[in-house]
Amino acid sequence: MIAKKNELPNDKLKKMNSEGIYESAKTLTFIAPTKTERIPQEEYDQLVEPYREAMTRLEVRMNGLNEDYRKKYRDYPIHNIQARIKSRKSIEKKLASKNLPVTAFTAKDNLTDIAGIRVICYFVEDIFSILSLVKTQTDLLILKESDYIHYPKESGYKSYHMVLGIPVYRIEGMQYYPVEIQFRTLAMDLWASMEHRICYKGETPDETADAFRNYSGELSEMERRMKHLLDEIRRNNPQEPMQ
Repeated sequence: MIAKKNELPNDKLKKMNSEGIYESAKTLTFIAPTKTERIPQEEYDQLVEPYREAMTRLEVRMNGLNEDYRKKYRDYPIHNIQARIKSRKSIEKKLASKNLPVTAFTAKDNLTDIAGIRVICYFVEDIFSILSLVKTQTDLLILKESDYIHYPKESGYKSYHMVLGIPVYRIEGMQYYPVEIQFRTLAMDLWASMEHRICYKGETPDETADAFRNYSGELSEMERRMKHLLDEIRRNNPQEPMQ
């Protein structure tokens, strides 16, 4: 593999990393591959199989929690759930970007987002209601949390991220597989989808970036007003919880 040496200047390292933590300002040296290596299709299929099972288990669990919530409170906090398995190409590119060997073994040891689900709720309060229920599930491991609702990214992005360890059973025994879960409101998902469509993978003019930061606040305010309307309706039309 042909590679070249690159250095990142200090000012590029003062930005927040993907975990919401500021990197130390120092010069890093990395190897930038000119061509991404490939994972054989059979190895990719074997790699993602248990992740797919873990993802399905978590999706079923989330739907079950939503249904239990509806029966007890005559309400349902989850609007919809989206699930995805990272494509072979995406795994290869991510490993290459981290300067790691492009193999299924390396992917399993280093990536926590091979499987992911996105839980779209109506309001912020719904997100934290579901979060509190998820945290009572004693068979799930909380591997990581990132709160971008109370601490939005500089771009205006808001969401709540978790990586959960989901038990998967095989002949060899039980093993936990990570599944990334993103909680968003409908307004947050609209913003993220449009920002991805308009700004993703390219240099974004300052005025466009500023506009999206403003839109994030405007959508949050609209969401708060709608929640206020819902609360008013509920106060005027009280209902007994369903037992």
